[in-house]
Amino acid sequence: MGMDKEQSAIMEALVRGIMVGGSVGVLGGLVFMDLRRGFTLGIIAGFFAAATRLALTSTKRKK
Repeated sequence: MGMDKEQSAIMEALVRGIMVGGSVGVLGGLVFMDLRRGFTLGIIAGFFAAATRLALTSTKRKK
């Protein structure tokens, strides 16, 4: 039961990171570059930002 809760928290954090990254990418696409390129780069950056944040918090929890 605890594993399902942890897995859903991880998925929620990843989805939130992707959504925020995509939004920022669209804003950047409107101002600086092509809209599709900004959106794609934002999604990729959001995914890696969320994954990094999860890795750091799980490392701190284990200590």
